[in-house]
Amino acid sequence: MITRDVIGKLPELHQASLLEPGPKRAFIGAYGFEPRAIGWCNRQNARGGVLNAAFMFRYLNPKGPNRIEELKSALVKLGASKPHVIRYDILLPQPSEDAVMEEINVDAFDEIVVDISAMTKLLILLVLFRIRTFTGRVRIVYSEAEEYCPTREAYDPISGQMASTARFPSRGAEQIVRLQCLSSIRMQGQPVTLVAFASFNEKLVSHMLGTLSPHRLILINGKPPRPEYSWRERATLDIHRRLCLEYGNDNPLDDRGLLVRVASTLDYRESLTELEAIYEEFGLFERIICGATGSKMQTVGLLLFKLLRPEVQVEYPTPDSYYFKDLSKGIREVHEVVFPNFYAFVRELSTDY
Repeated sequence: MITRDVIGKLPELHQASLLEPGPKRAFIGAYGFEPRAIGWCNRQNARGGVLNAAFMFRYLNPKGPNRIEELKSALVKLGASKPHVIRYDILLPQPSEDAVMEEINVDAFDEIVVDISAMTKLLILLVLFRIRTFTGRVRIVYSEAEEYCPTREAYDPISGQMASTARFPSRGAEQIVRLQCLSSIRMQGQPVTLVAFASFNEKLVSHMLGTLSPHRLILINGKPPRPEYSWRERATLDIHRRLCLEYGNDNPLDDRGLLVRVASTLDYRESLTELEAIYEEFGLFERIICGATGSKMQTVGLLLFKLLRPEVQVEYPTPDSYYFKDLSKGIREVHEVVFPNFYAFVRELSTDY
């Protein structure tokens, strides 16, 4: 179980560094349409020579006009003159597993910058799994938006009206994606415990319930770190309240009426801690399947949990939301988590369990 000593070994999230030339450095990112897709590159302020190569995912079904030329120009100024492009079909992601494993070759580099800001959660899982054996420095960078959708002014008038939430970050769920690298054949035949993160799309979880028929559902709510977004913790609980009542024994509430199991939407360490606590309680006799339904940084915690607990299976319910625009506005801060030796970190952490 994760103790304070173990938590102390987990790198903290902090403001992204201004890099200097020197290490042979690769960048892995995606051509997104939101301003934060280019947040890290802009923060580097065209500091030439800080990058030697770039691997970029290009969405075949973009939500909006992606900032391809703008991001290409920024990468060139930083030193990555000819990004290696990997085509990614959001509506048919399974073939991308092979592309990620084959086309991202980072063995020759000293350092990797992984910008998850414009990546889908499935891409985050795939890329971080691909580099799990990388022995150099890994920087996971994330540009936090200034404003997230929905705003409270937009949400409050329709609070409690589930049909109306189709306007918000995701609408329903199209399919559940199961990738080989995130699967597990262990504990087959045992009762299934489904673990998922609460969001503004309850159908992501209910779709998994209908497909998996688990005997237990455990929800982890998200807690935004910014006070002005604290209302979202209760809102996402209200959206999942029907499920919380149906699986009440496994989703206790605190004295404020909020879910006891909660993790920061920004600090990946809290997600890892909650997931490990659930595993300690149920993982010995039950098969744990986790749904990648949380925030991007919660997904980082989920992937680390998968690396530390290979017997856990991770699945991705694809939201029907790819033509919805303006999910976020502006850039508030560019964050990073630095692992000096990613492979050594994962190995060392696993010995503490």
